Amino acid sequence: MTFGIIGYGRFGQLWANALSALGEVHVYDRTHISTKSSSIQFVTLPEAAACDIVFIIVPISEFESTCTEIKNLIRPDSIVIDCCSVKTYPATIMQKTFSKQQPLIATHPLFGPDSVHKSGGMMNHKIVICPLQVDTAQLDKILNLLHQLQLNVLITTPEDHDKQMANSQGLVHFIGRGLAALNLEQQEISTPDFQALININKMVVNDTWQLFLDMHRYNPYTRQVREQFLQQLNIINNEVNRDH
Repeated sequence: MTFGIIGYGRFGQLWANALSALGEVHVYDRTHISTKSSSIQFVTLPEAAACDIVFIIVPISEFESTCTEIKNLIRPDSIVIDCCSVKTYPATIMQKTFSKQQPLIATHPLFGPDSVHKSGGMMNHKIVICPLQVDTAQLDKILNLLHQLQLNVLITTPEDHDKQMANSQGLVHFIGRGLAALNLEQQEISTPDFQALININKMVVNDTWQLFLDMHRYNPYTRQVREQFLQQLNIINNEVNRDH
């Protein structure tokens, strides 16, 4: 089995290394990053797009242009998979760009290089699967692949995914970025709660600013969550400032 990976950022590198144990990995990246791994080959875009399973792992803001660029390069039987942190947007783009017969699956791995490093591997991490245009055999092929990676698979719709992620990932990253702006550091006089704030900050600062913007701009449900959170902070702040 051959795996094509388009995009070799932090997650693309993690995913390529994981898949290299299960088949040939062909990577295309505009920056032409080299690797010492003999199991990962850097190839041209047409070669990456000609693989059995093609993973599009580019920033969300580049997703539509990438799909347009490869739509005539993909084999009709290749399974095309995205790994974006939002789902309704890439699902819509893939279904609009590729033919109705092209096998398509939307996914969101709920982990990254930092969480995998912290836990010592990908085992038992979660990945969301949204089947778009696949038959039972094609879906089973992908599920078997993910089970070989020992991942915990969650099957849902793009809409349900984005609603839930607005409350979890979107809000956590929003708070984490706010904490980063305060330049919080370890201090002698503190409580365990303060350490929790430090940990939230550390969880998000290694991700790119582009990823943060994309997960908020392309998820239709994050704006409401942000506004509700800020509204509650204002209510609390006004209460604290209220004269007794």
